[in-house]
This record gives sequence, C-alpha cells and structure tokens, in this order.
Amino acid sequence: MKVDTIDERLALFGRMLEQAGVDVDSPTLSERELRAAVQRCLGCQSGDECRAWLAEASENQPPPGFCRNVEPFARWAERQADIEFASLSEAVCSLDAAGSGS
Repeated sequence: MKVDTIDERLALFGRMLEQAGVDVDSPTLSERELRAAVQRCLGCQSGDECRAWLAEASENQPPPGFCRNVEPFARWAERQADIEFASLSEAVCSLDAAGSGS
C-alpha cells in the first residue's frame, strides 16, 4: 500500500470531483460541505484503488461505490445540473418573449 502525501490525496480528490462533474466554484457547494468531503477523502484507505480507477475511468463515468464521497458528489452534480437547467430555461423563455414581441 502506497502512503499518499496530502498533496497527492488532494489531487485525487480534485480529479474525482472533475470525474463527478462537480465545479468547486459552484454556488451550490458550501465551504462546509467541501471541507467535510476533503476530510473524508484524506481519511480514506482506498487511495491505490482510487488512483487505479481514475486511470481507467471513461469520461462521464460516475465515481465508484468505494468512494467515500460518492453520495455528496452525486448530490452536488444534481444541484449544479438543476441550476444550469433553470438558467437555460430562463434563456429560452427570454428568447421566446423577444421573438414574439417583434
């Protein structure tokens, strides 16, 4: 078993966030939630498994079940998708309104 440095583990965390489709700058993600997820990752015993999974994962493949943050990542990605959908819906409504007003 390889012992990760904090920097190595944080890099895995960042890659897993990307894999899950989570934007850390999203307003849906609180600092408290992010801090708790980082702590779960730092305490995880599956660093080797995580590293191997990330090396083989296809694009848009959801995080694996062994990930201690699989549920929070899914919630955050869903929240972000909801916000993006709402924003797109607003844009479409604005375009429709502008088109019918001409």
